[in-house]
Amino acid sequence: MKQLLSEYLRPKSFHELCISDENKEKLEFMYENSRVMNMLFHGKPGTGKTSSSLIFYNSEKFDSIIINGSLETGVDEVRNRVRRYSSTLSLFPDKQRLVIIDECDYLSPNSQSGLRKLIEDNSDTCRFIFTCNEIKKIQQPLISRLLVLNFDVTPSIIKTTLESYRKRVIQKLKDRYGEINVDRVNYIINYYFPDYRIISNQLEYEFLLNTP
Repeated sequence: MKQLLSEYLRPKSFHELCISDENKEKLEFMYENSRVMNMLFHGKPGTGKTSSSLIFYNSEKFDSIIINGSLETGVDEVRNRVRRYSSTLSLFPDKQRLVIIDECDYLSPNSQSGLRKLIEDNSDTCRFIFTCNEIKKIQQPLISRLLVLNFDVTPSIIKTTLESYRKRVIQKLKDRYGEINVDRVNYIINYYFPDYRIISNQLEYEFLLNTP
């Protein structure tokens, strides 16, 4: 069984990410220097927030865990898991530790409050990366402890971002499927851009229909 197209197309490096140059430069600098700040990635669904956090998570440069905020919403399970991770002796003492909390806008208010203290208590050993779609659901005292990066595609960068994304996707589709209907692919990309996740799902359905 082939890998889901959404995972196949997911960027594996910051070079492949279709985000603003400003955000990309900040993330690349932290990554290359292994000096990650506490951060919050926010923006519309499918704009590269999770993909960016996974580049850190999947790298051998860091010792990291990932928590899905939409599944682990209780204050005790989140707090206890983070506390256990940050307090145990690392098997990789030379690597910076990262706690990645995806979809943190699903966390309860109590969970968010508990995380504020954990960020402060573990500042010598851990850094935190949060992702969310709705920043208004995040408590201001938590936001104030984080570098906030907006992943929404603004009008000023939409042209260059769209072209960069289009070229990468078309090449990857050709690598996977051989001949493709470029006009149809362009139509789907133009229609759903910049929701990269929906584009991947629509393209997967398209190829499912047209592959013997």
